[in-house]
Amino acid sequence: MPVPLSRILSVTIAAIGVFLSVDAFAGDYTVSYAFDGTTKEHVAAGATNSFNEAGIAKECQYDRPCTIELTKSDLTISLNVQRSGRHKVVVFADGGRSRSIGCCYFSGGEQRAEGDLTQPMLWLRMYEGHARKRNEVVQNIHLGLLYLQFSDLR
Repeated sequence: MPVPLSRILSVTIAAIGVFLSVDAFAGDYTVSYAFDGTTKEHVAAGATNSFNEAGIAKECQYDRPCTIELTKSDLTISLNVQRSGRHKVVVFADGGRSRSIGCCYFSGGEQRAEGDLTQPMLWLRMYEGHARKRNEVVQNIHLGLLYLQFSDLR
């Protein structure tokens, strides 16, 4: 029994709709990143770029963590951009096996950093050490600077 043309047409339209929707949600925004892991100690020793890394994460989605792996520095950066119109990003950093248990923090011993996406570039100082407790002043070991630039925001 031949398949009616209307059935073939409806299946084709449904399939095209699925493929188009998958492509539309494949990535809501793109993040270009760079990490400058050169510290004062590296400069004093003459090594100025051993922990520098850069790249692009193209498949980031709103309301889901977007992960960037910095293999040379043994760091994992997680970004979360909410779909709401607040234009904010929340950044977390974790260290791998070569890092201490107290890795990684941002300025003031904070475990997370927030940034404004209306700025052309977000840069964050990263540290290894311990988190701040109440009004404690912390002086952690400087790991480097993380640069983030967001584009293709939908």
